Amino acid sequence: MNMTKGLFRPLHAAGLLALSALALTLSTALPTQATGPGARHLSGDAGRKDTTAEAVSVSRVYCPRGTAVQPGGYSTTYWDQARDGTLRHTVLASHPVVDASGRKGWYASAAHAEVTAHVVCAPSPDKG
Repeated sequence: MNMTKGLFRPLHAAGLLALSALALTLSTALPTQATGPGARHLSGDAGRKDTTAEAVSVSRVYCPRGTAVQPGGYSTTYWDQARDGTLRHTVLASHPVVDASGRKGWYASAAHAEVTAHVVCAPSPDKG
């Protein structure tokens, strides 16, 4: 039995556009309204679709040392079209990440779209 069937089902174009607009609105509003003074919204490089059949793209963004990761997320662009003309797009992952040197940030990946990771970095409560 396949328990994940439909878990990553692509959204219809209208739903995808509405969801993307909401995510972009929230990500631009969070640094000033939800996290307090000194918070910064950073965006990673846009992940380019690879040459596999799944056309996977990956993006990462890291907060500067001395800051803490607050909310993070992603945005997508350049969606592939299926043969029937519908947009194909699947977000594979969106979660916090730590690099080998200990910097914290956000990771995002998507299939059939280009993805950009976003993160809000706030002054660390440990600094004082």
